[in-house]
Amino acid sequence: MKASVIVVSYNRAFLLYHCIEKILSQSAEDYEVILVDDGSTDETKELPSKIDDPRFVYLRNRKKMGQPIARNRGINKARGDVVVFVDSDVLVDKNFVGDHLKLHERNDKLIVQGMVRHIKSPRDYGKSTLLIDGLCLSGLVTQNVSVRKKHLEEVGGFDESFGDIMGYMDVEIGRRLKGIGLGTVYAWRSCLCWHVDGYETDQRLCSVFNKSYQRGKNAVRFSKMYGKGVAFRHLKKSYVYLITRLFGTHQWVEGKGLRYLLSHKDSFLFPFIKWLMKYHYRAKGIAEALNEYDI
Repeated sequence: MKASVIVVSYNRAFLLYHCIEKILSQSAEDYEVILVDDGSTDETKELPSKIDDPRFVYLRNRKKMGQPIARNRGINKARGDVVVFVDSDVLVDKNFVGDHLKLHERNDKLIVQGMVRHIKSPRDYGKSTLLIDGLCLSGLVTQNVSVRKKHLEEVGGFDESFGDIMGYMDVEIGRRLKGIGLGTVYAWRSCLCWHVDGYETDQRLCSVFNKSYQRGKNAVRFSKMYGKGVAFRHLKKSYVYLITRLFGTHQWVEGKGLRYLLSHKDSFLFPFIKWLMKYHYRAKGIAEALNEYDI
């Protein structure tokens, strides 16, 4: 059984070499690594010249197309029986590919969902961390997940109509995969990897809040696709609105919020304020999408 590890990246050259290097340093032998460069404008296109390995495949979109299109391009190119998705800011363990393959050898109809440990820098690779995520009972999370290629093809791949907006395209394909009878195995002690969060700079925080905004918009789209039952679990509109109104986030977040947050990075209040600001931008995305869809 052969694996194809697919990495989609946009303007993340500063981490990408570390990501690819770890994937190419596996204990497993029969696998390939497909990097889909989604129209990056940084030094990403120079990476292939630094990697001399026949297992490495580089694909480049001329412009940014969005993750669903980029991932589908990787799936179409993949020659492996099992497709493993890894985000470009994730560093994997040396047994990562082999662990995914072992689980698929036991069962032909699996989604293997690996957990993700969080670190600040590539120097922290391998450290034990308390912050772990990746659990998604209704779909899947593409940071660290694998599915047989034939099942991805059977459901038609990722829904490209999500375009270049973050959020829920992985949950959506997970629902379709479960709809054809696939079960999920959650790998807690194997398929290990570490997500490089980086440090709390203004650029990183703006990116975090923008993703929250985009996920709010796509939560509405996702709930519109699958109905009110799904909407209650994923949209969480009432809860999000309650939190933002309770703390009056509309009065301070988009003015002095970011400046205040950056100046209090060492404060015990920092995680709480950051959490509030993420909810503010999610609420903003929900409100705009509800207006767009005239719901």
